[in-house]
Amino acid sequence: MKRLYSKISLLIILGIIISSCKDEFLEEFPRGVVTIDTLSDESGANLLLIGAYSVIDGFSAGGPGGAGEASATNWVWGDVPSDDMHRGDQTGGWSAINLIERYEVDPTNPWVEGLWNANYDGIARANDVINVLRTAGDKIPSESAKQIEAEARWLRAWFHFQLRTKIEKIPYITEDVVPEEVSNATEVWDNIEADIQWGIDNSMAEAPAEVGRASRWAAKALKARVHMFQNEFDLAKPLLDDIINNGPFQLMDHFYDNHDEEKQNNAESIFEVQYTVNDGAAGGENAGSDHRTLFPRGADIGLCCAYSAPSFDLFNAFKVDAQGLPLLDTFQDDLLLEDYGLLDTDPFTPTAELLDPRVDWTIARRGIPFFDWGPMSGGDWMLDQAGMGPFLNKKIMFYKRNFRTISINTPTWSAGLNGNNWRLFRLGHIILWRAEVAVEENDLETARTLVNQIRLRAQDDIVMGRISNTTFGADDAVVIDESQPAANYLLGLYPSFPDQDYARKAVRHETRLEFALEGMRFQDLVRWGIDAETMNAYLASELSSNKLPWIQGATYTDGQDDHFPIPQTQLDLQSGVLTQDPAY
Repeated sequence: MKRLYSKISLLIILGIIISSCKDEFLEEFPRGVVTIDTLSDESGANLLLIGAYSVIDGFSAGGPGGAGEASATNWVWGDVPSDDMHRGDQTGGWSAINLIERYEVDPTNPWVEGLWNANYDGIARANDVINVLRTAGDKIPSESAKQIEAEARWLRAWFHFQLRTKIEKIPYITEDVVPEEVSNATEVWDNIEADIQWGIDNSMAEAPAEVGRASRWAAKALKARVHMFQNEFDLAKPLLDDIINNGPFQLMDHFYDNHDEEKQNNAESIFEVQYTVNDGAAGGENAGSDHRTLFPRGADIGLCCAYSAPSFDLFNAFKVDAQGLPLLDTFQDDLLLEDYGLLDTDPFTPTAELLDPRVDWTIARRGIPFFDWGPMSGGDWMLDQAGMGPFLNKKIMFYKRNFRTISINTPTWSAGLNGNNWRLFRLGHIILWRAEVAVEENDLETARTLVNQIRLRAQDDIVMGRISNTTFGADDAVVIDESQPAANYLLGLYPSFPDQDYARKAVRHETRLEFALEGMRFQDLVRWGIDAETMNAYLASELSSNKLPWIQGATYTDGQDDHFPIPQTQLDLQSGVLTQDPAY
């Protein structure tokens, strides 16, 4: 379901221009031209729907979002501004992302413009589908038309949701408006909910015929998420309970199963962005083009470009006490820096402190096996360890045994371009959102049970392979004992949640650990209303002792940096219609 839309769109425009002319000779269309009438049947509507799905990754070949500004991974907007991630690579490239991490975004930032344009491109495509359904009328069987419209409305809601969680004042564009005349004066949450609910009310399929299409369960998951952003816990609760109790989903046996390219569309998955490689598409256009720069570089692995660098703060959040429970209030004390500031030839041994085992499925660090690629050897896997820290994103990676099968076998400039799906909604999300609802209802035992369900799954997910090397020079043979855990791991279950404040911290911390580097963290901090206090404490800790010199001096402004501005280009195009947020 990829990359058909650009060609179709152009042909539709040509067809509409031709069919709008009244001269009889112009009504005899040239062979090969597609008109709106040509597409006004079930086949045509599905082609347009595929075109709308094709940009759910935020990437449109030759169109907006080409750099990943609207990536479904949300790493630039959900991770980089948060306490989980630094932008990585070297600070000379993609300087617009530097401004996002330093909280210096203004309306001229090209990544804000790309975010806006790519999502409204998706919205326009969804609206085209609905317009074709209106034109087709009874030429499309009623049940098929309802399913197609339900999916188009779900996509329209999703693209607006992507925008609304980052920009506070946006226009809601439907199929029956003149887009350039719609202001952003009205809140759009109700519109998003209505589009999703339309599919639920009109028997949206629980198991669509094709993998990758949105189901009624995906609709309920998205609607619950929308309610969570508005603190409407009472409205999210029945949707979450329905998915948990009546949905066909179950937790996978292992934490990393939800990122493993060999276990896509698994039993835990509710909706995934589908990627493919080596399918004949030019330049790997159906692959994960929106996140092709997030992989390690260096002689051992040879990919690009070491963007997406986990923070010291995130690594330390995985520290646990003697019972295997998180250090909710003290994990920032005595920060573990691992091999920061060391060459791969300098002696170093990974920390012996107790850690939640999910850390080494999430964060790549020196002296720990990097799946089947061998041990990560340190700063030689990145360009600028001083500026990005010593860690890399492990969730985005694939196994070496699948290199050139899960990744493109004819590389472009990025050999890591791959076909591993991105999981937007899975049962793990639903369980922890339901735990959050339980906390706000002061139902602490339900919250504890749900959190422990997630933790129990991860208890035995141990990364194996204790590496004895303290240096990783070119002539250093790797000494590894595969029978031993790679580090000292312990993950315990909560025996109790003594009060609501403790429970709230525990659920939020668990959400961070389980979904770290998945593009959720910053928007979660904002919706919880703790962004300013969290980010100010983070900056003070993360930048202490002059670490990460290029970020020094960054400050977080409450009430402004929790969202982003409308692009100046749009304000200029729609002068008097769109209004910029006063914070900008």
